[in-house]
Amino acid sequence: MIGLTPVAADKVKFPKLPNLSAPGPESIHKAYRVDYGKDFVSKGIVSQEPPKVAAPFPMLVPQVDSDGNDLPGIRMPEITVPLATYLGWNFFNERSGPTSELVSLTGSFVPFARTKAERELAKDPRPSIEERYKTRDVYIEQITKAAADLAGKGYLMKEDIPRIVQQAATRWDWVNGVGVK
Repeated sequence: MIGLTPVAADKVKFPKLPNLSAPGPESIHKAYRVDYGKDFVSKGIVSQEPPKVAAPFPMLVPQVDSDGNDLPGIRMPEITVPLATYLGWNFFNERSGPTSELVSLTGSFVPFARTKAERELAKDPRPSIEERYKTRDVYIEQITKAAADLAGKGYLMKEDIPRIVQQAATRWDWVNGVGVK
């Protein structure tokens, strides 16, 4: 998956999730090319003030899979064997700021429905946890394999696999309400 080309925000194939809107091109902060004069880059001298503002830099983002998880890069076990959509973005809530603005450096965790019936009721296009993994043991087995595959490729240390598997088991229990009263 390493090396997939980023795309313009309006080209992202984000799934239509209940109660969640993906950021459009208008939500992404733009960085503009500016010209402070001929000596700015080489000498740090500003001879054009205010600067001439030119076209914005292209704003590219990762393409996503059918769950809404980023495709490019090294896909960690929790992305390869997901229980949720992991987003690198989040909008402000109505108490914190404009709900159309992105919060800086704050992501989201959007769990899958636990059952097919819950998924259908919510009109969630992502397969439910029960549709993906028949049991917790099947999930843990797949997480372990994904972690071992990454360790074999040199992206994880083998000694980190038990911690990754334990965290995944805890996440499974939390998402599935195990031990919650």
